Formats: sequence, structure tokens, C-alpha cells
Amino acid sequence: KYPHVMIRIGLEWFLRQTGDGATNHFETGAFIRSEPGIEHPNVQYHFLASIINNHGRVSGDRHAYQAHVQILRPTSRGYIKLKSCDPREHPRIVPNYLTTEQDIREMRDCIKLTREIFQQKAFDSYRGPELTPGKDVQSDEEIDEYNRNMSETAYHPSCTCKMGSESDPMAVVDPTSSRVYGLEGLRVVDASIMPSVVSGNLNAPTIMIAEKTADIIIGNKPLPRASAPVYKPKSLDSQR
Repeated sequence: KYPHVMIRIGLEWFLRQTGDGATNHFETGAFIRSEPGIEHPNVQYHFLASIINNHGRVSGDRHAYQAHVQILRPTSRGYIKLKSCDPREHPRIVPNYLTTEQDIREMRDCIKLTREIFQQKAFDSYRGPELTPGKDVQSDEEIDEYNRNMSETAYHPSCTCKMGSESDPMAVVDPTSSRVYGLEGLRVVDASIMPSVVSGNLNAPTIMIAEKTADIIIGNKPLPRASAPVYKPKSLDSQR
């Protein structure tokens, strides 16, 4: 919608490596608990000091800011199936988002928490009317409908060929070698072998999987087991 602005931003980055083109704009994030008593954060935020639609394919039409929010460790499970015997045909991928009551409830809490955050005094001088979901979306049913219509991938599909015991009918990969059960000369070393996801982005865990598999292939002796302290609030009953 604003090609002259896009050209200016592109030229500034190309010539000086500064300006709006020098950042991915997601420079503030948060990991929080949607309610007291939860052991690990179950909600992740990315705050954006501008407005984008449809993954940036549609330019914003006003000055605004956004919060992109997602639940961590979702319990809904999707699947991948072959459509035919033709290897050139794309498989059928069904994410199955929001198919468990826990995921539906936690996504609903995400909307309510975001509204609570943006009503804090720190936002008083920046706050305008809520654009989405909008003031007309208030009841649990309305929020659930909005989430079903608007939720989408965060580019972290995973767990499609989990590692696990050979006796597990859903396990595809041997966790001691990253080899695929029943095949020779094939290892899988990426986020697809995770049995479940961690409470955060998957880049670092995927690097760890790759480093571990590299050590296995080379034959490096594993380091001795060690325990590292994990931060926990003094009281899970009162802190988010």
C-alpha cells in the first residue's frame, strides 16, 4: 500500500544498515503463567511496535502496536498422511489446532491477559481503541470463535516423527542414535523428532539435538550428567 515507504526503508538498510529494515521488530517478548500455580510458563508474547496482517503480506493502514501471543506446550495433536503413492504429491498436513479443552481455555486466557496488560498505567499515553479482537468480542464464546478463525502457525511445526522406545507404536526415531527404526543409513536430526515441545522457541533445542547427534556419529564420549538449577518463583501460588 505504501511502496515509496518500502523503497525508502530498503534503501536505508542497503546503504547504512539502519532504520526499520535493520530489525525484525520483535524486540520485546515475555514468558508468563496464565494463572498462579502453573509450574512453567505456558504463554509466550512477542510485542510488535507496528501493525502487520497476514504475515506481513498486507500493509497496515494506521499507526498501531500488536501483541502476538501463543500457548506453550499445546495438547492438541495434528498429523501428516500421504495422499497417494506418488512421491511428488504433497502430503496431507492437518495441524488440528484447538482440539482440546485445555488449549481452548488457555488461548482464551491469552486474550484476557493481553487486554489486562494493555490496560496498565504504562500504556495510558499510547493506548488507542482495540483493533482486534475488538470491543464487540467479550464473552468466552466470542473469544473462542475469534481464536478459531484467526489462530495460525508460528512457524514451529514439530513432533511429526518422535523419538522414543522401539516398543512405542508412535516412535519413529531411536533416541540413542537418531536412526529411523526399520531403515538403514537414515537419521532424522531436527525438531520433528521431539516427543513434545519445550516452553519456548525450538531453535536452541534443535541445535542441541544436532550437536548431540554429531557427537554420537563421531563417537565422542558424553559428558558426565550434571544438574543445573532451574528458576522457579518463591511461590507458584501467587506469581505469574
